[in-house]
Amino acid sequence: MGNRHLFLASLASVSLFSLSTAAIAADAVVPQGADSATELQEIVVTGEKRETSLQRAALSITAVDTTALQQRNANEINDLNGLVPGLSISKSEGSARIVAIRGIGYETSANPNSQPGVAFHINGVYIAHVMALAQDMIDVERVEVLRGPQGTVFGQTSTGGAINVITKKPILGETSGEAAFSYGNYDYAKVNAGLNIPLGDTLAARVAAQYLRHDGYGKAIGVPNVSEYELDDANNLGLRGSLLWEPTDRFTAILSAQTFDTDRNGALQKNVLDTTPDARTVAQDFPSTFALTTRMTDLQLSYDLGDFATFKSVSAYQFMLKEQTADTDRLATTPYVHTVRWRDKSKAFTQELSLTGTPGGMVDWTVGGFFLRQRALKDYLSLGSNPALTYQGMPIVFATYSPYQHTSIAGYGQAIVHATDALSITAGARYSWDKTTGQPINFFNQFGPANPREVTSAAVTGKIGVDYQITPVNMVYLTASRGYKPSGVNFNQGQVQVPQSYKKEIVNALEVGTKNDFFDRTLRLNASAYYYWYDNYQFTAEDPRPNSGGSWNIPRAEIYGAEFEASLLPVKGLRIDGTLTLAKGSFKGDFYTIDSQGALVIRRAASVALGLPQPYVSGYGYNPNVIAAVSANLLNTNGRDVAKLPGVQGSIAVTYEADIGAGNFSIRGDMVHRGTFNSRIFDGGALDRVPAYTLFNANLQYQPHDSNFTFSLSAQNLFDNDGVNSLFTDPYGALTTSVEYVNPRQVFGTVSYRF
Repeated sequence: MGNRHLFLASLASVSLFSLSTAAIAADAVVPQGADSATELQEIVVTGEKRETSLQRAALSITAVDTTALQQRNANEINDLNGLVPGLSISKSEGSARIVAIRGIGYETSANPNSQPGVAFHINGVYIAHVMALAQDMIDVERVEVLRGPQGTVFGQTSTGGAINVITKKPILGETSGEAAFSYGNYDYAKVNAGLNIPLGDTLAARVAAQYLRHDGYGKAIGVPNVSEYELDDANNLGLRGSLLWEPTDRFTAILSAQTFDTDRNGALQKNVLDTTPDARTVAQDFPSTFALTTRMTDLQLSYDLGDFATFKSVSAYQFMLKEQTADTDRLATTPYVHTVRWRDKSKAFTQELSLTGTPGGMVDWTVGGFFLRQRALKDYLSLGSNPALTYQGMPIVFATYSPYQHTSIAGYGQAIVHATDALSITAGARYSWDKTTGQPINFFNQFGPANPREVTSAAVTGKIGVDYQITPVNMVYLTASRGYKPSGVNFNQGQVQVPQSYKKEIVNALEVGTKNDFFDRTLRLNASAYYYWYDNYQFTAEDPRPNSGGSWNIPRAEIYGAEFEASLLPVKGLRIDGTLTLAKGSFKGDFYTIDSQGALVIRRAASVALGLPQPYVSGYGYNPNVIAAVSANLLNTNGRDVAKLPGVQGSIAVTYEADIGAGNFSIRGDMVHRGTFNSRIFDGGALDRVPAYTLFNANLQYQPHDSNFTFSLSAQNLFDNDGVNSLFTDPYGALTTSVEYVNPRQVFGTVSYRF
C-alpha cells in the first residue's frame, strides 16, 4: 500500500499543480514582440514526427541544444547523464551503452539479438545495433529525449522512451560554417568543423568532421612488459556529409552519409576485489582493446501533397563492426579468463513511409509503415591463461559463434482531434511483427552442435490521451500508452532452467502532466507523474549449468514516479534551471531464478565438498552434483527493486550573461546529483548497489563585439569526484563484478570561429 500511496501522492501533487495554473494564468500574458533576452524561448521539437512547440506537446520530452551540449562537453550519448530527468546511461563490459529511462532499459545486453528498451535514432533513422551507440555525436543541432512508451510512431524497443539525435542540415543559398579547437588536461584535443556550401539555386551541401583524442583516464599496472597500460583513452574520427536538393517548394531530398572510427585501449573497469588503492588504477594483467567502425547512409524524401498531406520516405543502410579484447577477470592474482576475441558485426536496412496530414485543420493525423532487416554475428573466444586451471588436460576455453537475423514489419496511425480551441484528444495504434532466427554454436573444450532457432512475436501498441490548454501558455494532459519489446532466441546449449527463447515484453503506462509559462515567459514549470506496469520483464538469467544462461522473463513489475523541470529568468542576464526526479520500482509476484554471483559461490563450495579438482573449484561446475546444488538455491524476485532506477535524481544550473563593454561574457555553473540504485535485479548488496554521487561543472565564455571568434574555458567534474557511474557483473564466464567510474576532472579551453 505504501508504494501506491506514494504514487497517488505524486499524482495528486501534479494534478493540484496543474489546476493551480488557472489561478495565476492572468499573470502569464503572452508578450508581443518581447525582448528575447528577457523571456524563455519557444522550442520546436519533432518528437512525434511532426513539428510542434515543446510546451504544447502532450508528452514528457526534453530537447538539449548544441549550446548545452558544448557547455557540458557532450561528445557521445553517455555524456547526456544529468542533462535529462529520468535518464541513466552506463556501459556494459565497458563498450555497449546501456540506456534506461525511468528504469526501463536493457537488462539483456549479454544477448546480442535482444532489443533495448530505449530506441535510438539519428535524424529519425532507427539504429539497429546497440553497439553503434558508442559512436560520437557529429555536427549535432539538438538531441530530443522522449520519456515513456513510444509505441505508436517509434514502435518496438521504445518501452522506456526514445532518443533522436538531430544533425545540422544543408541550407540553400548560404555559405557558412564553423570550426573549433579544444585542448585540456589528459592531453585532450578535439577539432571539429562544419561547412555549408551552396551549389546553385536548388542544391546545397554540408560537410562536417570531428576528431577527438585524449590519454587514458586510468591505468593497469599488471600487464606484462608495460609499466602503465592506459585505459579509457580516446582516438575517434567522425565524418558526415549531406546533400540537399529542393527543385520545387513541394519536394525535398536529403542524402546523407556518416562514418565513425575509433581504435583505442579498453575501458577502465575495476574489479570489486582489486586492492589497488587508487580508484583509477587496476591490477589487470591482460591488455584490453576496443575498435569500432560504423557507417550509415540514408535518403530522406519529402513531398507536399498540398492541402491533403505530406509524404515522407526514409531509407537507410547501416554497418557496424566492433572488435574487442578484455581481461575478463580484471585481476593479476587469478588470471584465468582472458577474452582474446570479441567481435560483433551488423548490417541493417530500414525503410519507413509515412503520410502526415497538413496542419491547421480539426484533425492532425499521421499514418505510416516501417520495415527492418538486420543480419548480425557474435563471435567470442575466452581463454584460461593459468596452466593450473585445466579441463581434461586442456586450458579452459569458451567460445561462441552465433549468426542471427532480425526482421521487423509495422504499420501505425495516430490522430489528434482538436475538439475545441483548447481541448485535444489523441489516439494512435501500431501493429508490430518481429521474427528472429539464430544458429548458435558454443564451445567449452568441445564443440556443441549447431542449433537453429526461430521465434516470432507480434503486438498492438499505441496511445490515447487528452490535453487541455488552460491558457495559451498553460496546459495539462493525461495519457495512457503501451510499449513493446519483441521476443528472441538465446544462444545457450545444454541448459537446465533458462529456455532457448524468451517472451515479448509489454509495458502499460499512465501519465498526467502539466506545462506552464508564467509572468511574461520568465518562469517555466513542467511536471509529470507516471505509473507503469510490466508484463514479462526481460532480464539476463544464469543457468545452473555454466555458460548456458540467457534472456528470460519476470512475469510482473511496476514502476512509478514524478518529474519536475523549471527555468527562471529573475533579472536580465540571469537564468536558473532545475530538474528533479523521484522514482520507485519493484517486481511483483513469486518468480525464482539464479543470481550468477550466488551461483559462483555455490559451485565453488560444492566442488570443494565433493573433492573435485580444478577448474570446478574456480566455478566451472559442469559436474551433475554441482549443477544440482546450484539448482536448489533459487532467488525469489518478488519485492526486489527494478534495476537502473535511481530513487532521486536532480540538477541545478545557474547562468549569467552580461555585456562587459568589449564583448559578451557568460558564466555557468551546474550541479548534478544521482541517487543510489541497483545495477541488476538481484539486490546483491555491494555487488549491485551503485552509490550516489554529486558532480559540479563550470563554463566561462567570452565573445568580443564584431568578432567571429568565441573563447571558452570549461571544467567537468570540477572537484574530481570518483563517483561510481555503474557496476557491471559479467553474466557468464568469469562472473566478476567491476566498477565503472565517472570521468575524472577535465579542464579545457576552446577557441571557435563562426562565419
